[in-house]
Amino acid sequence: MTDLLRIEGVVRPYAWGSRTAVQQLLGLPATGERIAELWFGGHADDPSPTHSNPRYTGPTLDQAIRAAPDQLLGPAVRSRFGDGLPFLLKILAAEHALSIQVHPTLTQARAGFAAEDAAGVPRDAPNRNYRDPNHKPELIWALTEFFALCGFRPPQRTATLLDRLDVEAL
Repeated sequence: MTDLLRIEGVVRPYAWGSRTAVQQLLGLPATGERIAELWFGGHADDPSPTHSNPRYTGPTLDQAIRAAPDQLLGPAVRSRFGDGLPFLLKILAAEHALSIQVHPTLTQARAGFAAEDAAGVPRDAPNRNYRDPNHKPELIWALTEFFALCGFRPPQRTATLLDRLDVEAL
């Protein structure tokens, strides 16, 4: 029988978040607080709290994985992705439009993270671009109506369209 490790989600309050959706999901009263995301994972910024399990130590998922990586990740996952959970589950509850997000490739993320670390940029600095060395593979479950766009048109096509507007500033 598999020995499960129970984890809890971590609330992420952003200005675009819903005031009711995550609260309803969790059975909590709506207080007016905007909750945009509920994270389940081992992300360094907000790892999921774990519940007591005698086989795995650590109050957070990342600590439990560090203590027992073979048991919690398995040798195949470790050999391919290293000693961290290779994804972050996000439950989204958007009440307003989100900002555009551009995620790097794994190679770009690792290089950018290492460069910012080497330059001494604090990991929580507002001017930091790479808060971790991962390329952001994400699983998303949207609680509210949600439209996502993926990709951009080729830059030359964008330039052509902007030229047609005949606006000098563009």
